[in-house]
Amino acid sequence: MNQGNLPFEDILFPSVVRENWQMMQWERIAITGVLARTRPSVALEIGVYYGGSLSLTSQFSSRIIAIDIDPAVPNRFDVPSNVELRIGDSGTLIPQALDDIRASGDALNFVLIDADHSSSGIKRDIEAVLKYQPKEPLIILMHDSGNPECRKGILAADWQANEFVHMVDCDFVPGQIIEHSVVDGRGEVWGGFAIAYLNGNRRAGPLHVGQGARTSIECLHAHMNSTPSEH
Repeated sequence: MNQGNLPFEDILFPSVVRENWQMMQWERIAITGVLARTRPSVALEIGVYYGGSLSLTSQFSSRIIAIDIDPAVPNRFDVPSNVELRIGDSGTLIPQALDDIRASGDALNFVLIDADHSSSGIKRDIEAVLKYQPKEPLIILMHDSGNPECRKGILAADWQANEFVHMVDCDFVPGQIIEHSVVDGRGEVWGGFAIAYLNGNRRAGPLHVGQGARTSIECLHAHMNSTPSEH
């Protein structure tokens, strides 16, 4: 296909809402790669904001249920025709969405968790999703796994309770100190994707929750909490 002289981002992310999309380029490429490889029958997105990732997911999924607590979300962008946008508390809406997917007979293949960034909120959302027993391969991505509060919630979730979870890595894409968050030489660690893989077979033995970039992330957290004179 002749793409002419399209801008760089139009080649990488065509027809995607990029304004206020709170993901770095490498995170956007990572989620694009996962979606392109899995082509979900049904996807579940928890946390919509301005629809950046949702407008991407809609290009690869047959059906999407998207959940956000903010009633202003539907007015921020054109909601794709294959998206069911549900506004309300994720603690209620995630179980309802999973019940609807089960009743439809379809398979949930992809989940993005990027809503409440408190450790308790992330733990709650993960454990709600883990009530689902997959019939087919299912990938869960959790954004901002590099942030200490978010990471605490991911690690606190009861992954062992779902015997269909076969892999969890907090650093599928490592987080980093985000430049625009740096004030007086001190920044905040954000970004990164944790990933979990489930399928229809029960796990043999205990589950290991990996942290492939743990040392690097801990160094970033230490840097974040140090004073400029200590750098």
